[in-house]
Amino acid sequence: MKKIIPASLLFFLALFIFSFCINKVSEKTKPLLKDGPKNWYSEELSYLNNKSEAEQAIAIEKSIVILKNKDLILPLGGLNRKIAAISIGGSSQDFHQTMGLFADFESHQVLSSNELADSTINSIKLNDLCIISLHAEGLKGQENALNAEHLKVINRLPANQIKIIILFGNEAIFEKLDPTKVDVIIWAKENQYLAQDRVAQLLFGATAAEGKLTKAMGNFKIGDGISTKANGRLKFGLPEELGIDAERLKEIDKIALNGIANGAYPGCQVVVSVKGSIIYRKSFGEQTKDGNKVKDTDLYDIASITKIAASTLLTMHLCDAGLLNIDKKLGDYIPEVTGNGPYSQINIREMLAHQAGLTPFIKFYSKSMSNGTLLPSIYATDKKAGYELKVADGIYMRNDYVDTMYKQIINTPLGIKKYVYSDLCFYFIQKINEKIIQQKQNDYLLSSIYMPMGLRYTRYLPLNFFSKAQIAPTENDKTFRKQLIHGYVHDPGAAMLGGVAGHAGIFSNATDLASIMQLFLNDGEYAGLKFFSEKTINDFTRVQFPGNKRGAGFDRPNASGGGTCDELASSVSFGHSGFTGTLAWADPKDDVIVVFLSNRVNPDQENWKLRDMGIRTKIQHVVYEAVNSRIK
Repeated sequence: MKKIIPASLLFFLALFIFSFCINKVSEKTKPLLKDGPKNWYSEELSYLNNKSEAEQAIAIEKSIVILKNKDLILPLGGLNRKIAAISIGGSSQDFHQTMGLFADFESHQVLSSNELADSTINSIKLNDLCIISLHAEGLKGQENALNAEHLKVINRLPANQIKIIILFGNEAIFEKLDPTKVDVIIWAKENQYLAQDRVAQLLFGATAAEGKLTKAMGNFKIGDGISTKANGRLKFGLPEELGIDAERLKEIDKIALNGIANGAYPGCQVVVSVKGSIIYRKSFGEQTKDGNKVKDTDLYDIASITKIAASTLLTMHLCDAGLLNIDKKLGDYIPEVTGNGPYSQINIREMLAHQAGLTPFIKFYSKSMSNGTLLPSIYATDKKAGYELKVADGIYMRNDYVDTMYKQIINTPLGIKKYVYSDLCFYFIQKINEKIIQQKQNDYLLSSIYMPMGLRYTRYLPLNFFSKAQIAPTENDKTFRKQLIHGYVHDPGAAMLGGVAGHAGIFSNATDLASIMQLFLNDGEYAGLKFFSEKTINDFTRVQFPGNKRGAGFDRPNASGGGTCDELASSVSFGHSGFTGTLAWADPKDDVIVVFLSNRVNPDQENWKLRDMGIRTKIQHVVYEAVNSRIK
């Protein structure tokens, strides 16, 4: 006979489990410093005991002091340096975790400099820059145990290596520090996770430095402290720092999870940024049904967002440099492609606004097949001379067939000049860009924009940089490539161009894509670098032609509101969506960015539930309501 568990017992059991889960989730988000002044190294900050986590974060960020910044090393720029990080003493988990949001680095955590073997030191020496952090608590169970022994690691590093030293907690170690031995000195009054987080962000320019010494320490006097400005890089902050109720943003969780539950997509990423600070960053679900769980660092095929994250971005960059004028004609730049026919007279601005009369799309692959089979005259199963354009696993297209594709476009009659969305426009934009830069668009973007910006997860041809496990697959293609598309661009035309196209081909994660949108909101500046001017971004994001909502490359709200974006988005907002189930939208009015990435086309591109459920605009709506109701 089966035993029946009383309903009351089930209730209390469920309540216990729920409470346990809530407590585990909130461990990281609740204020950690609440037990009295004994938890603070600095009496100056003891008033924060009863303050909120956001108030603690703001105060700690302002208290960080830069005491030396040789050659203006800080803030650190793009990804052009190899970095090693040595943490000595107490836990540095939060410090290294936040650093990992901005850069790859060689990490070492030890209790003393003596624990670093010579082989480890030799490895560290291979880096351009070494960040040494000393953590005052937890040194073999002794508080405040930092001493001269922990500074000896400095002497074991090359004299010409850039050295940044960070002191977390007790300042007594300053008496032992020789400032001439290092290039950058930072003091954080505390060693808890908020201090570690904000110092890491300070290093890369996501936050500014304004702290000053309130007492003399070692070689430094009262009032010492070097100010730095934030360099436009996105910060990772708390909603409450901006007066936004974090509880409101939890509605995003419900919307995203509801989409998964209803089969709109197997998983997704969502990032929300306000005033240059990422206040919401979460991943949901799996890469495929019953597949790997989605992580924040996973890459998605962003489809047509490529138009603004790659092609339009590069076009703006070239325009600003005086190398391109979008009021000229195609024939002025690529006569070898257009000839003297009607296409040569197309205005480039018209093309960027989808107002050039081009047909929406051409199924290029259909003419390269016969009876559902790839023509052996066009495709090979292995890479060989003349067949080097990789379309998918085991499929290589003949190099010169790209010329045939452009001829198909040129031979297609132009329609009337009105707004008709067409991928074909960006086939030509890519051609123009590559004619000017004299190299492939992917190579130039990587070396001249993405790497300097510090973007680690935004790439054409992602399998050249990442494993398949880090990339969300898209469609199980039963028509053209006859395989699961995984790591290759979903769009067939872009695939036939070798994966590098003007209209599609970029893979990214939500955080990197938010950085690109912030570049637009920053009027062309990011990570301390200028990529184009305010005049250029204003020109490209405005309405280009009467009766056409589009900017030059950018999508915009409908005249009556809504459309691709939520109805609460301002009339000056802009962005783009993607066929694979993606959206990136920026609003200069409130400095708001919303990025949503999914692979709704897995396993079948005919799954339109994402659109029908209005998930992307619902998420935007939650964000705008939270921003509009914030405490001013």
